[in-house]
Amino acid sequence: MTFRFEPSRRGVLLGAMAFGGLAACSKPSDTPASAGLTSTWALGMQLWTVNAELEKDIPGTLKAVKELGYELIETAGVRGASAAEYRKQIEDAGLKIRAAHTSMSKLIDAFDKELADAVGLGAEWLVASSPKPGANFDPKKDWVVAMSESMDADQWKFNAEHISVMAPKVKAAGLKFAYHNHPMEFKDLGGGLTGEDILVSAAPADQLRLELDIGWVAVGGADPAATIRKYADRTDLLHIKDMVQDAAEPSGWRSVEVGAGVVDWKSVFEAAKEVGVKAWFVEQEAPYKKPILTSLAESRDYLRKL
Repeated sequence: MTFRFEPSRRGVLLGAMAFGGLAACSKPSDTPASAGLTSTWALGMQLWTVNAELEKDIPGTLKAVKELGYELIETAGVRGASAAEYRKQIEDAGLKIRAAHTSMSKLIDAFDKELADAVGLGAEWLVASSPKPGANFDPKKDWVVAMSESMDADQWKFNAEHISVMAPKVKAAGLKFAYHNHPMEFKDLGGGLTGEDILVSAAPADQLRLELDIGWVAVGGADPAATIRKYADRTDLLHIKDMVQDAAEPSGWRSVEVGAGVVDWKSVFEAAKEVGVKAWFVEQEAPYKKPILTSLAESRDYLRKL
């Protein structure tokens, strides 16, 4: 049976609200953020968004990202270079690394290297995502679908046990350790217990922080603003990702420009201000309907006007 993340009634209503507001936010602008909801933070971006472009031209792509007005970066690997070399390329483009993103599988298999890379990049946060799946993970399926089918309570506990060992080591290295969600973390495992709850219980708040991916929170059936507040004592970072329902996608959802999907961004940034979120990163994932730099410009404009 194919698993699909089914939209809630609230998600459909939020989608209508988001699409209704897009027309007023689509005009390009080079005006810096002012007194709006997002003015507390510099514009950040997750480099996975431009992964294909980086494969062709690292310096040119980083320069283009900077020219769009993005300032803060979360990395996704070091692209075959040393951490120091990749950091120099990013800083030469006028960008600043705030976080280094990796997967739980990589951390479990090569913790020392992943931690050393994060330190070498000059990151403040080492962010882990993508839990190590169970033996029944099917690589032939869509990743989100296969992960959701694979992750039961025992597999979440397996990942939590590793986090409990890693978290104090990351802190001892002078970094903050954060976990990044996908939708399966919010799946009810029985009695209201979720994978996110299991992971959060793995380490105290001074050792384990959260990077909430807002689009995936919504797809997982949770309310993004309420989730930020639920984990107020841990939520340092956000992925600013918007989503629309798309029957052509195996998961039933597709990543789109910020403001073009189901997320109520006003409520998200109100909650983010309330709990003291430190930084956020725009992320849009393939498949893309437009050139990704065009999409990043549209997301920038929406956020500046919010």
